[in-house]
Amino acid sequence: MRYRGEITVFLSLTILCVMSLMLGLLESARTAGARLYLRMASDSAVSSVMSYYNRNLWDRYQLLFLEYDSEAAIQETFGRYLDFYLEQTNMYPARREKVSLSGVLRMTDEDGRWLEEEIADYMKYRVPELFASGSGLLKEAEQVKKAGDFRNLYDSCRKSGRAVRRLEKAAREVENSLLEMETCKNRFSNAASDESASALKRSARKLKKEFQDFPKPVEQFEQEIRRLEKENEESGFKTVEDETAAETLGQEISACGEVIKSAKERLQRYREAETQVERNLELLEEACGYLEMEPDTDEEDDVDWDAISQCADEMEIPESENSGPKDAKKVAALERLEELFDKELFEQLLPAGTEVSGRAVSLNGIPSAGKHETGSENTGSGAMGILETAEKELLVSKYIPLYFGSFTDGTGEADAALDYEMEYLLSGKKSDRENLKEAVNKVLMLRGSMNLLYLLNSPDKKAEAEALAAAVTAGIIPAQMAVSFLILTLWAFGEAVLDVKTLLAGGRVSFWKTDATWKTGLSGLLDQSFLGETAESGQDGRNYTEYLSCMMFLMDRGVRNFRMMDLIQWNIRMGQSDFSVASCAYQIEIEAEVMQKHMFFQKEEYRGTVHAAGSY
Repeated sequence: MRYRGEITVFLSLTILCVMSLMLGLLESARTAGARLYLRMASDSAVSSVMSYYNRNLWDRYQLLFLEYDSEAAIQETFGRYLDFYLEQTNMYPARREKVSLSGVLRMTDEDGRWLEEEIADYMKYRVPELFASGSGLLKEAEQVKKAGDFRNLYDSCRKSGRAVRRLEKAAREVENSLLEMETCKNRFSNAASDESASALKRSARKLKKEFQDFPKPVEQFEQEIRRLEKENEESGFKTVEDETAAETLGQEISACGEVIKSAKERLQRYREAETQVERNLELLEEACGYLEMEPDTDEEDDVDWDAISQCADEMEIPESENSGPKDAKKVAALERLEELFDKELFEQLLPAGTEVSGRAVSLNGIPSAGKHETGSENTGSGAMGILETAEKELLVSKYIPLYFGSFTDGTGEADAALDYEMEYLLSGKKSDRENLKEAVNKVLMLRGSMNLLYLLNSPDKKAEAEALAAAVTAGIIPAQMAVSFLILTLWAFGEAVLDVKTLLAGGRVSFWKTDATWKTGLSGLLDQSFLGETAESGQDGRNYTEYLSCMMFLMDRGVRNFRMMDLIQWNIRMGQSDFSVASCAYQIEIEAEVMQKHMFFQKEEYRGTVHAAGSY
């Protein structure tokens, strides 16, 4: 009996095909699993690397950053954790070939953006009540922005008003010179008529001096015109969004423009007067020649009095238009007030018996000493972008008082480089005293700007300022308007002095003034009796620390962030001498190349690449 093998061969071939298909499917599944395993291994490895965050930084500031010695150290640590998974006996055999660090986001990158991100992530859980209403965040940002608008207006009104005052003073000097020349010329003419040689000599000396000195006040007047033009031009470049501030700034710029126009017309008259004065000087020299003497000598001889009288008659003194201010006492009081505010008021603002900290640091090698980007803030788009920006900035401003001290907090921590840390954030000086002085001056300016807002919305007080401006100017309407703005800024500044004294004493001052909270009268301002007053602290309002936070809301975010890094680095180095914020990473990106093997294919190793990123 003969056996046939067709079925056996067929089944063998079928089994071979089925097995090949099944093993192919199994290898395909294993390969997919290997990719997932490799992804899991790399993610786990990078998470392990990120677990090496700086404990000192977390304990003190609640900030998570990976401090690393070098990029090679990060690669080595990642590779060590990745190898743990690759060395396991399983269905995914592989070995590490190469690890490279493809990207690092450091604390110092992008103007400290990643420091802001860490702060915002932490503060969302620390103060969740801030997120009860998005409109509340926008309202807070709007109030601080309004304060910035009025600070620009305050600076503009004060600078331009003082420039107008200097211009008027220079004009009075010229007009007074013309009046003095007229007086001296009359004396000279009378001496010639009386044929008194001694009187003629005295008057000639005086008149010559007035003629020779006349160009000096004219030149000063022209310089003051140029200065006012510059101040007015700079005011035109200021951008304010608040309607009241914009309207007032426009009025002030317009008034100064009219003053400049009028002053240039007057300057033209003064230049023509200079030509006449030069002619008068020639006539005086001619008259002195007839007297056969120089005004600076005492020689006498035969005198041709008729010729001298004729020279005197030919002299023409330009007419003076100097009406002068109506109230000289108020002019003097206003000038004394300006001189007072030009002086340093720092010591007068501090509470009695205050001992200012003497701590100081070196500014060499700190993060803020290097160059950094400015204006790189991502403001987003639309209402949501504005809300997100306001949210982040507000969270940072709320974080700062929690972890950085200020003057009203008392003595700073023993392991802190400076006592007045918030003041350093605002000022960036090397000593506590310098930082406190500059921060106090900035708060003083902020309070002055907000007080100006109240005055501009108070018809009675505006009328008082306008009446005083009319009394201290020469009656020129545009000048009166500009000077009235100056008086309002001085008045606002006087009230700000009381406000800051209250804040430094630990009290509170309302951000927006009312009739009930306003303390300083215009009469008390002029006689400076307001300096002896003690402002009462209200129950409502903001304290000193909150005002510093408002100021930080207005400052450049990059400068603020880098100064925060200065303080962080100084303070962490008290316990860890080699700490550096430049070596603190917020996020790392790693690329690993591995060699993998097939289990069911007889092929050589194949190369695989995996990307992993870790952040806090």
